[in-house]
Amino acid sequence: MHEDRSGIWFDIGDYNALVVPIPTGNHVSRLSRNSALKKALQPFLNLAVAGCSKDGDHVLVYRKMDESKLSGSKLAQIHLSLIDSGLSTPCDEYGWNDRLKLVEDRLKTQTLWRAPHSKNTIGVPRFCIKNETPVPLSLSEYLLVDGDLNLAMVRQAIELDVFEEWADNMDDKFTGYDVVRTATGGIPHHRYDVQLMAKAESVAFDLDIPDVDSYLQNVDRFQAKLGTMRMMKMGKPLSFFGLLTTLWLHMANEITEPTIGYLTFAVIGIVSQIMYTKTEPDWRQAL
Repeated sequence: MHEDRSGIWFDIGDYNALVVPIPTGNHVSRLSRNSALKKALQPFLNLAVAGCSKDGDHVLVYRKMDESKLSGSKLAQIHLSLIDSGLSTPCDEYGWNDRLKLVEDRLKTQTLWRAPHSKNTIGVPRFCIKNETPVPLSLSEYLLVDGDLNLAMVRQAIELDVFEEWADNMDDKFTGYDVVRTATGGIPHHRYDVQLMAKAESVAFDLDIPDVDSYLQNVDRFQAKLGTMRMMKMGKPLSFFGLLTTLWLHMANEITEPTIGYLTFAVIGIVSQIMYTKTEPDWRQAL
């Protein structure tokens, strides 16, 4: 029928078959073979019903279905089903940051972006979706990184460009300010992850994607804003140790009137927190 980056699609009667010239893992077949995953995903996705694995999914057979682009509300249903089935995974900021470092080094993008993440930024089993059909992992991702690493579910919403609708249909704690804000990785950092992998795909297939290149060129400018934000936070530990030192000196009778010290360091802490909040880039702003 046609070819795309997943492979070659064939019409075989009541079914469609995808032949994958270079298998990139068993990410599609395990959704059908694993009974827990199948139960959680089958109501929402067109899972493979047959196929052949040879060093990964080599042939995948799907039922013929009328499909449309996966909506944000359906993606939210998928994620909530995985959570309810106990198939989500805790925040893995170290694994996600290490993955980015590996891609940055191999692509030589001259960018560097690490971020903490909220405990409510949870992961889901790794699978890619085209419309409502799971498809193999991209070749570029297979060549660059460990494809078995569970990635943040919010990242999948960004990758499929359905974040707003997805967030409207998710539990509040998974889309709260602590999850999306810039200081805790949030939307800007996951968007960087998506753009970085788009760059990898453009290199693998020798594609020209000016928007991705322009985005990556602006990362340094955004990092400068993050540096300013973090510098504002330095007043908080100074305030804490200043207050503690004032208390010790007062208890040791080295100073008789500690009020000025307490007020001075308290003001430093308050001003530092205000400036930190004010200088944090808005997560909604485009990079």
